[in-house]
Amino acid sequence: MASSPLRFDGRTAIVTGAGQGLGRDYALLLAERGARVVVNDIAAQAADGVVDEITAAGGTAVADHHSVTTPEGGVALAEQAQEALGPVHIVINNAGVNRAAEFSAMTPESGSELFGEMIAIHLLGPCHVLWPLWPAMVEQGYGRVVNIASGAVWGLRGQAAYAACKAGVMGLTRTLAREGRYHGVQVNCALPWAVTDQSPDRSGEEFGPIIDTHITPENVAPAVIWLAHEECPSTGESFTVDGPRMARLGWVASQGHTDLAPTPESYRDHWDEVIDLTNFTVPKSTNDHMRNTVMPAFAPPSPSTAEPIRRQ
Repeated sequence: MASSPLRFDGRTAIVTGAGQGLGRDYALLLAERGARVVVNDIAAQAADGVVDEITAAGGTAVADHHSVTTPEGGVALAEQAQEALGPVHIVINNAGVNRAAEFSAMTPESGSELFGEMIAIHLLGPCHVLWPLWPAMVEQGYGRVVNIASGAVWGLRGQAAYAACKAGVMGLTRTLAREGRYHGVQVNCALPWAVTDQSPDRSGEEFGPIIDTHITPENVAPAVIWLAHEECPSTGESFTVDGPRMARLGWVASQGHTDLAPTPESYRDHWDEVIDLTNFTVPKSTNDHMRNTVMPAFAPPSPSTAEPIRRQ
């Protein structure tokens, strides 16, 4: 029996950076599934164009042109959304830019300027949007937040500032999820990969044809929209979305090596144990990491009572 389609009727969603690229596809799919959508983008013409697409298809949307790089912009966005469409239920923090520069080429001045720009939009941007909305989500007992990070967190040459901020978004997601879970507010993170108009030409590469065919914004959008739906059970998680492929990213810890009188040499001599991920744990929070990974190392169970390593 076919499952029922996921709908967003009666829900209001904000998508930042929705005038083009992936943000546009998130906004279009939300509207297609019944959501009222606030299309936020500082490129006014682009945002207005997406709103026109949505309304022409019978959906409901309004444009917002405020920048999320300032607290004032976040407040103005929240106020416009609430005034135009009512209480906000969904936020997709997608707005962003990328400035490539190798760390060795930065000066203290240029590096500080670049990092400051990246922090303002990628790390503070989601906070600017959520600060004025979070209390209302808590009060209404419902909210779905999807923060957008990037595969650059794995390590990508020339992306020190961008990757650092996106890794910060993943940490922000974990903590907001812990706070929001008591109030019906779920927060997850997506690391999307798709070829957009701004992507480099890959047609001549080994996997170019596959990338061009499958790694597209329209194939990424369903995963991100699923994370924004009320039926999605996860919170505090990060997912890589490589075109039509979605996979959970694990925050894992090895069993490690414990030495109650440690020296540099003790870790050198037991380095294989430190880095061995064969028997890993998946902490749900800082306290969970302490309870299930750290503390047992100081009082390990006897062989007769030892339980198998917990996996998720």
